[in-house]
Amino acid sequence: MMPLRLFPAPLSIFVFTCAVGVCQEVGSKICSGCHADIYKKYSRTSMFQSSGKVGEGAFHESIEGAHYSDPALGAGYRISAAASGYRLEFSRDSTGTHGERNLQWFIGSGRAARGYVFSLDGFLFQAPVSYYTSNSAWGISPGYQQHTSIYLTRAVSAKCLQCHASRLQPVAGTENRFNSTPFLEGGIGCERCHGPGKNHVTRMTAGNRKGSSGIVNPAHLDPARRDSVCAQCHLTGAARVARAQPPRGSAYTPGELLSDYTAYFVWAGKQSTGLTASSHFERLYQSACKRASGDRLWCGSCHDPHSEPEAATRVAFYRARCEKCHEPSACKENVETRRKAGDDCVACHMPKGQVRETEHAVFTDHSIPRRPAQSSGGAGDGESLVSFWKLPVNDRDQAVAYAMAAGRDAASRGRAYELLQAAQSRQPDDVLVLIELAKICDEAGREEQAMALSERIVRLDPSQAAVAVNLGTYYIKRGRVQEAMRLWQDALTRNPALTGARTNLAVAQYQSGDASAAEATLRKGLEYDPDDATARQLLAEILAGNR
Repeated sequence: MMPLRLFPAPLSIFVFTCAVGVCQEVGSKICSGCHADIYKKYSRTSMFQSSGKVGEGAFHESIEGAHYSDPALGAGYRISAAASGYRLEFSRDSTGTHGERNLQWFIGSGRAARGYVFSLDGFLFQAPVSYYTSNSAWGISPGYQQHTSIYLTRAVSAKCLQCHASRLQPVAGTENRFNSTPFLEGGIGCERCHGPGKNHVTRMTAGNRKGSSGIVNPAHLDPARRDSVCAQCHLTGAARVARAQPPRGSAYTPGELLSDYTAYFVWAGKQSTGLTASSHFERLYQSACKRASGDRLWCGSCHDPHSEPEAATRVAFYRARCEKCHEPSACKENVETRRKAGDDCVACHMPKGQVRETEHAVFTDHSIPRRPAQSSGGAGDGESLVSFWKLPVNDRDQAVAYAMAAGRDAASRGRAYELLQAAQSRQPDDVLVLIELAKICDEAGREEQAMALSERIVRLDPSQAAVAVNLGTYYIKRGRVQEAMRLWQDALTRNPALTGARTNLAVAQYQSGDASAAEATLRKGLEYDPDDATARQLLAEILAGNR
């Protein structure tokens, strides 16, 4: 009889709850009726074009003979036009794997790069290849270099889409299932920065212009609320912790304080070690310009949120922003250096750098260093985590932050465990605390404690599929086969491409005497993950045993 393979899942929270105001959103198109000029300008920006249906929009990738070969994996990919979107064909000679996916949606404006999303049975996944504008070529998607097979099961959750698309349509209780149209509006809509527009439209349509307009203008907010609007998508930090009791629902709405919904932590006295695709806000706060200017300097000081300068005027546009505070004669670069740079302040003092997530995309360094070398710095190494906003630190939030950011640092992990233990004794039903504590216990080999914590998590929030998968592995080791199978089956309704859960379920079904169910489970798994060697081997064993 085939041995049981146990594949635990990485513990994480994935279930997305929409903002209270989502049902009050009307879409950006309605805004164009009264704000035609602003809407026309904004529609040409990268934010407006940050997602959509493949083939639509002003940016078009080159797909003529488009292909990418991954020499490390021995895999090949070809991209071609299809009736709806692009067709991605994949193959790997060493395993005999081949197939195709229909790329229906894009993520990214194309200014730096563009990724792609496909759907299987209504569940969304990221494509393993992306388009990189710098060299007008297709390449491996960020983070995919670590995989030893063609990776087609990276779930695209509502949390992933939130900063790229608007008016999302997720199916509650699942990780990555959406309605047939995953988002009603591609790109970042007007309401992401100005708040839900239904009441505003109703008032304006009725001619009622007295009192509050019901819409938010970030520039008129106090600095903390103003900056929150930008930070919701442009602040990374070392750890981001959802608050236990946010003021309204579970999602931030423009006009409120982002810190009331999410606690952001950074390593004390350290700069982040490199650029990320969403680290602009944090890097700006590290700059000498921000430290000297305080609240007077914010994203809107240099960026017009409704428009972007044309390439021919970009240098002059941003130089004029710098000259609001700096006299040209104060620049300490020598005349020859300035001449070569074409008086481009950004080229010298906000150099573009490669982001950590990929080899092919670069982003502007918003730390505004005097010299590019000054933008480097360490992070972690046993240092303390502190609030990015310099607010009083909640013990519960700090406990979770240490667990999230600790990595392999033993001191930070030990501190996280102590803080989490204290936090869960005070708030025994805090799911986020329990998840991080269960993860530490599991990694430390304290299975009984991890199992008890996982049972409590699943009881409090059955949608935590990753926790349920691990709980099933604890149960199967203890002979609780039927309970384990039920957990894995439920997890697969929330994300059917959880490969480890599906493999474990198939083996348990086979060992329970139901070979046909095991075969069906594996065949379905191979639809999602055709290059999964373990599933192919198990299926071959089952078929051989039934001859």
